[in-house]
Amino acid sequence: MSSIEETYCLVLGGGPVGLSLAIDLGLRQVPAILVSQNLVTAEFPKCNSSTSRTMEHFRRLGIAPEVRKAGVGGLGAKFPKAVSFRTRFCEYELGRIEFNSLFDGRWPGPEYGHIINQMYLEPILKRAAQAQPSIDVRFGHQALEVKFSGEGATVTVEDVATKDKYQIRARYVVGCDGSRSLARKAIGARLSGEGGSAVRKFMSGSMMAYFVRAPKLYETSRAAPAALNWIVNHDATGFIFAQDGRERFIVHYRVPPEVDWRTLDAKDVMARMLGPQAEYEIMAAGPWTGGVALVADKYAEGPVFIAGDAAHLYTPLGGFGMNTGIGDVMNLGWKLAAMYQGWGGEHLLDTYDAERRPIGVRNSRIGIHCAARKDKWRIPADINEDTPEAEASRQRFGAFIAEDDKDEYATVGVQLGERYESQIVMESSETPPADLWDRYESTDFPGCRAPHFVLPDGESLYDALAPDFGLIAFAGADCTAIEIAAAAHGLPLRTVRVPTRDEQYRHDLVLVRPDGHIAWVGDVVSGDASNLIDRVRGALPEIS
Repeated sequence: MSSIEETYCLVLGGGPVGLSLAIDLGLRQVPAILVSQNLVTAEFPKCNSSTSRTMEHFRRLGIAPEVRKAGVGGLGAKFPKAVSFRTRFCEYELGRIEFNSLFDGRWPGPEYGHIINQMYLEPILKRAAQAQPSIDVRFGHQALEVKFSGEGATVTVEDVATKDKYQIRARYVVGCDGSRSLARKAIGARLSGEGGSAVRKFMSGSMMAYFVRAPKLYETSRAAPAALNWIVNHDATGFIFAQDGRERFIVHYRVPPEVDWRTLDAKDVMARMLGPQAEYEIMAAGPWTGGVALVADKYAEGPVFIAGDAAHLYTPLGGFGMNTGIGDVMNLGWKLAAMYQGWGGEHLLDTYDAERRPIGVRNSRIGIHCAARKDKWRIPADINEDTPEAEASRQRFGAFIAEDDKDEYATVGVQLGERYESQIVMESSETPPADLWDRYESTDFPGCRAPHFVLPDGESLYDALAPDFGLIAFAGADCTAIEIAAAAHGLPLRTVRVPTRDEQYRHDLVLVRPDGHIAWVGDVVSGDASNLIDRVRGALPEIS
């Protein structure tokens, strides 16, 4: 074994979560190594969308425009942003939900969600990570063992091609290494929640995914394209996600409880899901487990942290698995940078678990809720018959499920309504906003995402604030004390002065963290501004 390498941060895992963290650390000039046992980026489809909040993070990372050009969403108006319910893909359409119909008025942010699969997203993230001078991206290198103490961690790594082993000594290790996380095992974290044993019609137990190429599928179906297509019949249930808006699809089939997925006849499954007339080529296939809502009982110990699938595993209804993971590392990245740059307080990193684990639990409930609701659907006995009575049954059932299923997609509150409570978020005597699934209250309550608005010169507030702490000063409010205190502690701060207070805000001074969440609000600085800065940078212990 060769001599030990050293770095400040070692990221385990080269999926969207690990790569996003690497980009963030690189933009903050933090030295880091990323290792991934995979030789290349994802070749099998999963994680089909980036939420509005994730796109806001990508905007700050400088990659949102490139992400928008890729995936189904990159086709713009040429491809309908819709959900279709069908008996089989090439047979009867039961109902339809247009995404635009779910929201009234203006979207409360600068970025809409985007339909893009991990296959198309990961190469963009990898290129951006590799472009950072302080980041060393190593695909084809597998972490084998993690040992740590209070002062850092030593990780044994193997070159997948040569089988050569070496060690990396890091001040911090972040495990973005998936469901079988080595980092999670190292810190002794345990997953708890629903493990997929509940039997449900659409999403539970064994699921089978088929990645198919079918250039004539839209033509054969004779129905308008949709990003997501639910298959509802007595022979099969599941869903089909468009991958490129042209010829590539991922077909997810719910394996009946009494059937071993290894005995499945792919041709039979495709006939049940697509229709016997469909022409296709299966490029890859593999099993996965549905009906899962698992969250680790801790996200960190000492210098080792976990994020993404290492910390939480979700049923992919609502699309919050990858997106929650990216939220994890956007919370953690700036805190690691603060420690490297010397202005982070001794308690700052303790807030990662306190802030993100409750969000992990919160978001885990979405997929189970949606799966349980679908389980109550009663499919008409004649759903596949070619009779006037069957057509009437399909219309009634289709109208019902298209309305019943809306809350899976009307999730503005879940996407934008995350609120943190920790020792680096100042307390408030005001009433916090309700945490609602389908509604988002734009408010300057501490811990919430700072409400977005466009500045008088046309610049986005988020662009003006990024990438450091930001102080919004409305209506000539005096921010001198905060600026002096921040400079004294080395805390990077940008002040954005706005002549008139935006209607979403109730206070004249708003201190926004690098991850876009509010740390403190007030009309004047009462007391010692240095104490305020010590609080938000994690230099003060938790208030008991």
